[in-house]
Amino acid sequence: MAKNKVERSNKHKTLIVVAFLIVFGGIFYAYGDFYYQKDKQIDRLVQNLQRPNVNISSYVSAANPDMKVTNESLKPLQSYFKENKNAVKELKSNLKSGKDGGQIWLIQSGSHFLIFPKYVLRVKVYRPQVETNHPNSFLSVNGRSLGKMEGGDQNFYQGLGMVFPGRYHIAVSTKVQDRDLKADSVTNIWSDKTINMTIKTGTFQVYSVPNGEVYINDRKVKKLDKDGRAIFKNYPLSQNMELYVRSSYDGKPIKSYKVKDLSSSIESEFSKSDDTVSDYGNFPAYNGNQKDDVYQDVEGDYVVNPHWPGLIDENEAEKVLTENYTKTVEDAFETGKENADYKALQKAIKLFNKDKSHLKLEVQVTQILPAGKNYSEVDYQLVYKYTYKKKKYRKVINYHDAIFHKVGDKQLIKSLGKKEK
Repeated sequence: MAKNKVERSNKHKTLIVVAFLIVFGGIFYAYGDFYYQKDKQIDRLVQNLQRPNVNISSYVSAANPDMKVTNESLKPLQSYFKENKNAVKELKSNLKSGKDGGQIWLIQSGSHFLIFPKYVLRVKVYRPQVETNHPNSFLSVNGRSLGKMEGGDQNFYQGLGMVFPGRYHIAVSTKVQDRDLKADSVTNIWSDKTINMTIKTGTFQVYSVPNGEVYINDRKVKKLDKDGRAIFKNYPLSQNMELYVRSSYDGKPIKSYKVKDLSSSIESEFSKSDDTVSDYGNFPAYNGNQKDDVYQDVEGDYVVNPHWPGLIDENEAEKVLTENYTKTVEDAFETGKENADYKALQKAIKLFNKDKSHLKLEVQVTQILPAGKNYSEVDYQLVYKYTYKKKKYRKVINYHDAIFHKVGDKQLIKSLGKKEK
């Protein structure tokens, strides 16, 4: 009798274990079937393809079996997609639709837990080379030396070996007339192309936010002075150079758009320029984006003015302010009629205009600074001319730290700033 009870108990426990394993197995399979869906795997692959700090070597297969797939060899590819969001969208669309872009495509390679198919990226590889124009030139790629370049006359070459496509930092250094010269550029490699690293020099000024930091090819090279200026005298210029400015606003980092390919924008004749800082004198306070990010001033000197995203134009700021200090328009303010400055300005205009005749207003913007993406900080001056009790008056009022916010194509007033006492 006791023996039968034990047997029934053991059988019951076995059934419980079996039932548990069946339920667990079902849950595991259902979760795995969801997690390892083809589109889900593509989403994760593309997401990690934008993160150079993530090792994706086990999820990439080289189209050439001689290419070694490593964490390090894939970083340029990840850096490229980190910088090019439109390319990310196109790649994801191609992978999900099964379209072969000829450079990156999806293949099945093995499985997860011997059940779910594992997808990896098959990536084409290339053998590009670098060309320069000086003897005794040495090549480095992403900080790794590839040695002396070979050739003759003004044509010297060095191959990069087999590489994955992506974003590469290429530098060529040499010595000309006892002077060390170095050309570096950021190059996107997607073919077996020859990368031109001809070394020339040019003199130019960077003109941007006060005390900003200038980066060339992602490397900090100078700090701007209190007026937002820095001179680069006889600076090596190479193809595909990228320059941008970093700064901060209210404790948060901000970054300008990149000025690309200075080499083609700046004429080589300026490599012989005798300009000094004083040659660039009489500059007004930095006043935002100019029409072009590289231009020549009245003396023909080159000025590099990196653009900031969403920064208001001086003429537009003056127009918006003039209209609203004349007759306040709620659509010109962020949050419309609920904006505190909108309400205060309405009352102030009525009070100021009282008993005044022949009233004229001129608004002069004195400074524009970036205040974050699509935000601008504006200093401005109101100049009123009017008649009061048969006497003519001129009144000047200065405001600091007004904030504009670009929403869509429209610049809205967030705040009118602080009135100078």
